[in-house]
Amino acid sequence: FSAAALTDALDGALARKLRASSALGAFLDPLADKVLVLGTLGGLLARGAVDPLPVGLILVREIAVTGVRAIAATRGVTVGSNAFGKAKAGLQGAAVAGHIVALAWPTLALGPAADALLWGAALMTVVTGSEVIQRAAASLGGAAGTVRAHAR
Repeated sequence: FSAAALTDALDGALARKLRASSALGAFLDPLADKVLVLGTLGGLLARGAVDPLPVGLILVREIAVTGVRAIAATRGVTVGSNAFGKAKAGLQGAAVAGHIVALAWPTLALGPAADALLWGAALMTVVTGSEVIQRAAASLGGAAGTVRAHAR
């Protein structure tokens, strides 16, 4: 998990440095992040290693934001990530990695710290989701009502 998350971060930085970004990449890269994080959280959830409520909050936000980005893309608008989104991704990654370590080495007693990270990630996920939806609505101007309606 950590290797996949790290290569994803390096890929994004490299694309920006080489100016090799595209609208498709701006849409697919966050989608790949979501698959990695949510897939791993799903596995942890199946093992009973994580609380379902923060996982559910993260899942709902990620579906809503992906939908809003898809709607915006059909109108030629790219709603990319920003520093808050990158911080959210880092916090989610740390929470997931913390839970993996806590599950693998229970004697380290890292469960409470990993839980705190997961709840922090869920809170930040909801806050950044709201911000992405607001940016999409502003970018789409007159179509903002449509974006809000589809994001519910």
